[in-house]
Amino acid sequence: MGRKAFCLVDLGHHAPNVNIEMIVARLIQFGKLGGFHFNDSKYGDDDLTVGSIHPYQFFLIVLELLEHGRGEMPTVRYMIDASHNLKDPIEDLIQATDQIQFTIAQALLVDRDALTDAQGANDPARASEVLQAAYRTDVRPLVAAARRRNGAALAPFSTFRRVGYRAAMMSERGDDSVASGL
Repeated sequence: MGRKAFCLVDLGHHAPNVNIEMIVARLIQFGKLGGFHFNDSKYGDDDLTVGSIHPYQFFLIVLELLEHGRGEMPTVRYMIDASHNLKDPIEDLIQATDQIQFTIAQALLVDRDALTDAQGANDPARASEVLQAAYRTDVRPLVAAARRRNGAALAPFSTFRRVGYRAAMMSERGDDSVASGL
């Protein structure tokens, strides 16, 4: 495929301790980033909820994406790729979307000038302080304001459970209906 080939980064498919954020930065550098499967992994192809195991790594990956997109998520393909045997799949999608929104908000709070200065001065301790300041910030009010502005549920998970969608669908379709996902 040559120049037409791009890379899909699946956060659930890599060896332990791989520096995914560096790989993302390199793919961006060479114009080969094609998209993401947002999920997480503990032992291998777990397809766990994004940010459930490595939330700081996910924060650093989103930071790279926002850098590439000049403050916006770049135009590549994104997909939530989770597969659960125990969790309700819709509830997992809600939790994954929550995590993505919160992480983007945290990454947007990074003082880019201070980070660039620390990187330019080869001061990893200062760079870490700049990153941690944003990562530790409680972004719940910011995310809630964005949801309110967009007419979305302020607490999507509890709203989903409160409206009883799952029970209504089971009543309509029967509790023995099966979906293959295909």
